[in-house]
Amino acid sequence: GATSTAILQSSSLVTLMTLSFVSAGLMSLYSGIAVIFGSNLGTTVTAWIVATVGFKIKIELFSLPMIGLGGFLLVLGLKNRKIAAFAKLLIGFGLLFFGLQIMKEALTSTAQTLDLSLFKESSKYVFVLIGFILTALIQSSSAAMAIVLTSLYAGILSFEQSTAMVIGTNIGTTVTALLGAIGGIPDKKRAAAAHFVFNLFTAVVALLMLPLLTHLIIETFAMQKDPVVALAIFHTLFNLIGVILLTPFIGLLASWLNKHFLHKQEVPTHYIHLVDPKIPDTAFVALRNEVSYLFVKTMKFALLIANIKPSDIIKKKIDIKDLTITNQYRIPFDYESAYEVLKDIEIDILEFIAILTQSNLSKEQGESIELLLMSVRESVYAAKILKDVKENIDTFTESENVMIIHTFEAIRRNLAYMMNIFINYINETWDQDKCLNKFQKGKEENQMILRKATANVGQKGVNEKVVASLLNTNRSVFNASESLMNASKATMIHYAIDIEEEG
Repeated sequence: GATSTAILQSSSLVTLMTLSFVSAGLMSLYSGIAVIFGSNLGTTVTAWIVATVGFKIKIELFSLPMIGLGGFLLVLGLKNRKIAAFAKLLIGFGLLFFGLQIMKEALTSTAQTLDLSLFKESSKYVFVLIGFILTALIQSSSAAMAIVLTSLYAGILSFEQSTAMVIGTNIGTTVTALLGAIGGIPDKKRAAAAHFVFNLFTAVVALLMLPLLTHLIIETFAMQKDPVVALAIFHTLFNLIGVILLTPFIGLLASWLNKHFLHKQEVPTHYIHLVDPKIPDTAFVALRNEVSYLFVKTMKFALLIANIKPSDIIKKKIDIKDLTITNQYRIPFDYESAYEVLKDIEIDILEFIAILTQSNLSKEQGESIELLLMSVRESVYAAKILKDVKENIDTFTESENVMIIHTFEAIRRNLAYMMNIFINYINETWDQDKCLNKFQKGKEENQMILRKATANVGQKGVNEKVVASLLNTNRSVFNASESLMNASKATMIHYAIDIEEEG
């Protein structure tokens, strides 16, 4: 957290990225809180850059050349992400130093006319409040810190007043996260809460220790002649104290936060509602997991439609030939509601993708979205096909005609055989080539069922209408299996199957 913030020069950005990693399941909340703590330490690097470079060197000698060189490299390296990123870094630092030079000149002249006696009797809490309001308004603790350092350098603020304002800026930086968490996902609120707890606790400790810290820095480090560097030391020191004191309690804080900010409204999705789609890297992880989750849910739906318990094939791994024997009766199953849930997931995925595609995506990411969309369409289409023949399946389940029973059992076995292919693919037991070979055998079995059913037309108790219904069901089962095969090829993701409550 400290290193990332020092490089990116934005604790808010690091906090947002951390939140996305936590939401996508790439990082635990425990680790995320640790990164947020570290980001507060990393943000003190800005103070050091400003204090050492900004006031020791003639900024105008290198700030404008940095901006110019960065712009030149940006134009040349648009197609190279590394060059473009380095160019933006140069431009950013160039503008930071250029802005600092302007502030120095403006505030130096202001110091000559400003009557400090107006604030001479003000308590340190007033300056804490000023620092808080300043940071809350400009939404950047780094910029606020630069203003405080410049004011100290210009003589507008005393060292003691500056330290109080710095404490205020630390509290003010939480406003960005708190505002961003309004209406956000639970983990976003948890991250914002962790950020607020750390900064508020650190500010209280710093205020209580202010006389001691001020004496330590001024006397021990002999900083009487360089108050700007002394202030940078103070900023780093009290954040470091906060990290040291609070790090042992990260586990307790994470446990407490996990019990709060819970979802009040049930959502059909499993992953994407936890992630901000405006952050592509983590959004793609959640999207791929969601598409795989939809695929597995559709596969279980297919088995339940055929009155086969998913756990019998997924968990118990009962032989395909015995599955129809152990699953002879109708399973109480609201298939209409289950299908609507699959449709709701599809709609939420499409809405998520609509926001995600507004970001600046790479060519590879755009192609991935097309594949994932195809997987979603194929999965839901498979579910619709099976939903439409559910009544036929239940009628065949209760039939007493031997030919119908034998043909229908063959259809169910073939469906279970197809689902078993997907299970082995997901569990990485079989590779894609083996799965395609197995699928071809399932297709041949489907044709065999068709021929046998056709040959039985005219037998006692079996008329053309019944055979047509059997053939239609057989074709629907195969078409659904084929759609799921297409969906599995599109995702190309191995995803751990969880046994949910069936029905």
